[in-house]
Amino acid sequence: MTTPIYNNSDVLQPQAGHRGPNDSAVVFWVDIFLVGILALFTLMQLPRILARLTNTEEARFGHLLYTSQDLSRSRFTSLSSANTMSSHAPLFRRPSAEEEKGVQPIVVPRHIPSWTAVLRPITTILRIPFIGRIHFGGGLLLTGYFVTLLFAGVYKTSLFMNQVRPGYVAVSQIPWVVAFATKNNIISFVSGIGWDHLNYIHRFSGRLLVIAANVHAIGFIYRWTIAGSFTKHISQTRYTWGMVALVSVDVLFFFSLAIWRQRAHNIFFLSHLVAFILFLVAVCLHMPSILSYVLAGAGIYALDVILRAFKTRVTTARIYDVPELCATAVEVPSLNAGWRAGQHVRVRVLSVGMGWYGWAEAHPFTIASASLGTTRQGLVLLCKIAGRWTQKLYQLAADDTRKEDAGVGINIRVMVEGPYGGPGNTMMSSFSGAFMIAGGSGISYALAAAEELLQKAARNTSSVTILDLIWVVRHPEALAPYIPIFSSLMALSVTTTTALQISIFYTRAETHEHNFSALEVPEGITLNPGRPSVALRLQDLLSRTRNATLLPGCGSKPRGVFVGVCGPGPLADDVRRVIDNVESGEQRELGGIELHEEIYAL
Repeated sequence: MTTPIYNNSDVLQPQAGHRGPNDSAVVFWVDIFLVGILALFTLMQLPRILARLTNTEEARFGHLLYTSQDLSRSRFTSLSSANTMSSHAPLFRRPSAEEEKGVQPIVVPRHIPSWTAVLRPITTILRIPFIGRIHFGGGLLLTGYFVTLLFAGVYKTSLFMNQVRPGYVAVSQIPWVVAFATKNNIISFVSGIGWDHLNYIHRFSGRLLVIAANVHAIGFIYRWTIAGSFTKHISQTRYTWGMVALVSVDVLFFFSLAIWRQRAHNIFFLSHLVAFILFLVAVCLHMPSILSYVLAGAGIYALDVILRAFKTRVTTARIYDVPELCATAVEVPSLNAGWRAGQHVRVRVLSVGMGWYGWAEAHPFTIASASLGTTRQGLVLLCKIAGRWTQKLYQLAADDTRKEDAGVGINIRVMVEGPYGGPGNTMMSSFSGAFMIAGGSGISYALAAAEELLQKAARNTSSVTILDLIWVVRHPEALAPYIPIFSSLMALSVTTTTALQISIFYTRAETHEHNFSALEVPEGITLNPGRPSVALRLQDLLSRTRNATLLPGCGSKPRGVFVGVCGPGPLADDVRRVIDNVESGEQRELGGIELHEEIYAL
């Protein structure tokens, strides 16, 4: 049996006699097809994009953190100044004469229903859980992505005869993989979906890239091995760099597995950074003809790095331990504007108290206060203990030896980067009703959203007339540090057209250690044992929204209900099921129900 002889002059080209389209042209047009899909999606979102950008209040927030001098500090409520067992702040106040004279006309924002509300029956199917936190709709999207790349790999060719095509497929996805990973990208802007909610597409597209690269390499390694020329080929510079690129991309895949992301994030990040840079360099030296794809990916990443540096602030923060929630409160008084409710920031603590490497770690936290807020001082975060870094932060905040005065907290230097994520093109203030439900430290999102809506209602720029806030905690004493804040929100709501209800549910029984007999719950706030019936609470809000008087400029029927949830995954699943069980006719009568989930996961 004779050994097949291969043309070694350029094994990166198809075998002699192979007929088919140019490989680079195939992947180019497939990328154009993907761009077309993105353009179509942008066109579908265009009305909501324009509605937000043409609204001054919405357009100027959500991009950069900054300091505004327009606030009166006398009205701030801080966790440090809050009495942990009672609040003597007045719950209600009447508008002053100056305020009554300066009443502004009601100018509600334009409301554009989301496609999830318009396509109600289809939305219910698309929200069925599929794999982990990925829903059926996301599964269909990933399936379509896979089929598209499979078409690019086998169109008028065979993977057994042409190993070059998978290589082109792999490098053609570099810009997409990078774009889905960056925190500042055009895909998030046009879709209104935060980078964290697109990260599952980044992981999937990255794995398809890894598969294509390995199919490309294994095909040539097999051919060289059976021809007895592996050593000869691998000693050539271009193929050596090809092996370097292959090892780099496999390292990227291995250290991106969930066990590394969740338990050794520093190793994940460092390996990603080093292997990614090495992969880009190696693939250019291996296949110079694909330089344009590498430059596109590098350009997207470089732009993201520049924007992240531009969005980073180095400032002083005050930290307090909140033992009732096993969390640390972080207040940044110097940053009081620039974000939207639901957005998060990444925080680095520049203190030796965090350990030798603690300063190098950046962690995401949802902002717990409203931009230009009047109930708390600046940007506020609630950092729940969830690992070594947050444990060290809590210990630092609880260290009495570092406190100058009791109850004042500790001043530290921090790097705050953001804001990111959030509601995207959705304007919460354009709905008729809002339902906020949070579990544990998820109160960060609910507080920021409620405060933002009430502030806009006070300025007569919100159409929300019914607002419910539900908080589920283990023990009722978790409410204690937040009584002054809840009291301020209740007081603010009395002066607006928005009716606020706050309900606290505790899931553990009262014990000697968890005794809340001294807890004074202000008027307007209910404290209930057990878990809330999300279905009953939501149905009650829908009924009150339907019967509420519409504000001027809101038309003749309700403008929909916004539902925001932040907390454990099962809580979000429960809320989603309840919304899907609401009759389609009732949803249409109310203008639709739009769900926003703040469930962060690596």
